[in-house]
Amino acid sequence: YLHGLVRDNDRQKMSKSKGNAIDPLGVAELYGADALRMALVAGNTPGNDIIISEEKIRGYRNFANKIWNVSRFVLLNKLSRISADNKHGLTRKLTANDKKILKELKNLTKKITELIDNFKLYAAAEKLYRYFWHVFADKIIEQAKPRLVGNNEKDKQAARYLLKEILETNLKLLHPFMPFLTEKIWQEMKNKNCLMIEKWPGF
Repeated sequence: YLHGLVRDNDRQKMSKSKGNAIDPLGVAELYGADALRMALVAGNTPGNDIIISEEKIRGYRNFANKIWNVSRFVLLNKLSRISADNKHGLTRKLTANDKKILKELKNLTKKITELIDNFKLYAAAEKLYRYFWHVFADKIIEQAKPRLVGNNEKDKQAARYLLKEILETNLKLLHPFMPFLTEKIWQEMKNKNCLMIEKWPGF
């Protein structure tokens, strides 16, 4: 369902006899199973032949590194200070832009859910890739950095809450595609339950 024939960069069918086959176990060992999973799902539509190269798999390894680095940044900014007890109070301290970002996150969750429900896994994977890297990492994290080192403690707490909400939601949405990395980060966040059995965001 996910793809038809696996082809190389020259659009030749991969086969051992041609010597152009990529050993899945080998690249999983080298770049991670999650990177291989993403490479096989993203950038293709059901039933069509897919072009796979080591460069593509390496690119998703870089994405996995980005997820890890962003998660470490959020965790290092005293994420543990946010408890279930003070979440309600923190939402009152959110800026208008914070609320706009959370609304966009809710819309993203709705769209990803629709895509997965309709078996458009390739589109869901690509949309999550673009959001996490180009919106969360490139824009939201950068905008939050001055707030995290500022003197306004209430604003600092609101920024931490915002980043935590976005990270947790993205880990849940990415889990079907990159289960090993997202589960590892989830446990680093000191969550009691495994990510696999957490409720899907929005439900």
